[in-house]
Amino acid sequence: MSESNNYPGFRWIILILAVLGLIGMQLVNLSVAPLIPSIAGSLGTDPGTAALLLMTSFLIAGCVIWIIGGGYVCDKYGVLVSLLVGLVCLAVPASLMHYFGTSTTGLWVARAIQGLSSGFIFPVSPVIVGALFPDKQKSLANALLNSAVAVGSALGPVVGANLNAIMGDWRSMSVGVSVYLWIAVILVAIGLFAFNSKMPKMAPPPADASGQSMFKKAMFAPFTILGICTFFLAAYSMHCLYSMVPTYLSAKPVLGLGYGEVAGSNLMLGVTLLGGVTGPFLGTFLLGKAFKGSSKNLMMFGYFLMAITLYLLMNAFITGSVAALETNLIVCGYGLMFVFPTIFFLIAITYPPQIIGRMCGLWGGIGSFGGVAGTAMAAWTISKTGTYNMTLTIQAFVAVLGFVLIVLLFKARESFLKSNAKAVVPVAQ
Repeated sequence: MSESNNYPGFRWIILILAVLGLIGMQLVNLSVAPLIPSIAGSLGTDPGTAALLLMTSFLIAGCVIWIIGGGYVCDKYGVLVSLLVGLVCLAVPASLMHYFGTSTTGLWVARAIQGLSSGFIFPVSPVIVGALFPDKQKSLANALLNSAVAVGSALGPVVGANLNAIMGDWRSMSVGVSVYLWIAVILVAIGLFAFNSKMPKMAPPPADASGQSMFKKAMFAPFTILGICTFFLAAYSMHCLYSMVPTYLSAKPVLGLGYGEVAGSNLMLGVTLLGGVTGPFLGTFLLGKAFKGSSKNLMMFGYFLMAITLYLLMNAFITGSVAALETNLIVCGYGLMFVFPTIFFLIAITYPPQIIGRMCGLWGGIGSFGGVAGTAMAAWTISKTGTYNMTLTIQAFVAVLGFVLIVLLFKARESFLKSNAKAVVPVAQ
């Protein structure tokens, strides 16, 4: 009997629903990125303050819910419930943006509610990979899920800029995006009704352990602590790259490169669509061919590419040529996608299935404050210097730190696996 026959046949449908949720989350998150100068003008504030308002509220809310409940909801009630809650958090404020978006306070509340979605949606990825797919399909499932994040990240700035141009207002743009979100809500609700009772049940933990004791033991392991630090640096890089670089490309000189909102968003397709969508699959190929199965070397290579390409974004030769700039952005996008998908994959294949959601919540909830820190640092440096040079220099340095941290992370993982071999409990079929 094939190994895949022991897993639910509808697992691909669950994966597709998760893909819709991940795309929607990033679509909402980043649709405002190229519009920050316009949003700032409509609210009577500066771009740095507007960026802080829009991005940090979304990120902080997501971080908090990851830590206190998002992963628990996923482990306790299942991936479909978690997806549905996350999508509703996105759709309702988007539909009401004409109400929320009339003041900075209202906008902050709307973005914070939307930010809760990441705490419910992100944990489903490692649970789906770890619990629903056989070993031979885990890498493909992981690549598909992480490509969905990239697709949403690519679509966000492009859809935001173009819908804003068509509809004439960023608030109307948000309402337009909500159409996709409500369709996703309906599809996930149908999936919940059809498949939730058929989802595989977790086997009971060993006699000398419980799910809670396994979680507590894993929570303080060096591998977990270093993993959170790794997630922190990766989130710093990702949110600065996806949230700040579009504004850098579109803003007028001396603040930015002056490509304009639409052209700047289109340039970001190299990072988010080509690098982001194909990056996880290229990473899987390189993992097997060039790096001989070493995830550590793949992640170190990714950080190396990010450090170089982020620094080159300040080089006049690179930024003065559309072809050179696009190539540099594509390579940067590949570097990020060699790192980020592997983090979720490590969570899925390292921890017992009973605690994957909570461990993802712990890594992501605390680690995602790296995105908050990156966005806040970028907003602060931009407001103080009037350029992106310091922001980009710090981003490159963060990539160097990540390169070094990967070595320590994989040493800690070896020790964790040796000391917890008996605690890894398979999924009951």
